[in-house]
Amino acid sequence: MEPDPTTEAERTLAQLDRLRDRSARRARGGAWLPAVGVAVLLLASSALYAAPFTQVYAITAEHPFWAGLPDQQRSPVASYLFWFLGVPLLSTVIALWYRRRADRLGVRVPWQAVVAGGLGVLALLAVLAAVPTGPAPDTLTADTGPNWPGLLTPLLPVAVTVVVLGWVERSRSLVAAGVWILALTVWLCTSWPMGTVPSWMIGGSGGGGQLGWRPGHYLVLMALPLLAVAVARYRSARRA
Repeated sequence: MEPDPTTEAERTLAQLDRLRDRSARRARGGAWLPAVGVAVLLLASSALYAAPFTQVYAITAEHPFWAGLPDQQRSPVASYLFWFLGVPLLSTVIALWYRRRADRLGVRVPWQAVVAGGLGVLALLAVLAAVPTGPAPDTLTADTGPNWPGLLTPLLPVAVTVVVLGWVERSRSLVAAGVWILALTVWLCTSWPMGTVPSWMIGGSGGGGQLGWRPGHYLVLMALPLLAVAVARYRSARRA
């Protein structure tokens, strides 16, 4: 009995679909390690603060915020070195990871854009600011307007790295994670004290409010989406 040509064609198409799906998962399965790397860098930066998780009664935040967020640092120089060594080190790990995947699996990702994005913004940050010498302006309140100089923070290169990584990996989740880090950074670093909520956001007419979170809590909040994406991508890569 001769096989049904229609059945054979359907079986062939199904096999092709499975191969395409496996190739796509393999091609996009490498994003988990860079995502974990960025999350680890964010979480490790909590050690730069004098009191990353505990409440304090008074805060002296040196400006620019080289630790990342507007809070008291253990050492401005240590914060400066952490990010200006950490981001290039992370970029090197990303480059080596994707080159290794290209040699082993024949899967090529334009990782150069990820490295250029993060290091480019970091270099721009170095040009625009120097090691901090003065305190943050204590006249800022919830309703005196954003503290735009607060955006001189090394968290911006991190956010750009994640957004570009999501773009080259065609991952909406990673792009969203990068935008999330960027949004939190803009809000926290342009308000003083950190976490201030303007009155117009809560429908009030007073001086607004303030969340009682500490820098470590916000850094965990930034890292969580990255870890979730990393777990999902790792599982997908394992299935492939």
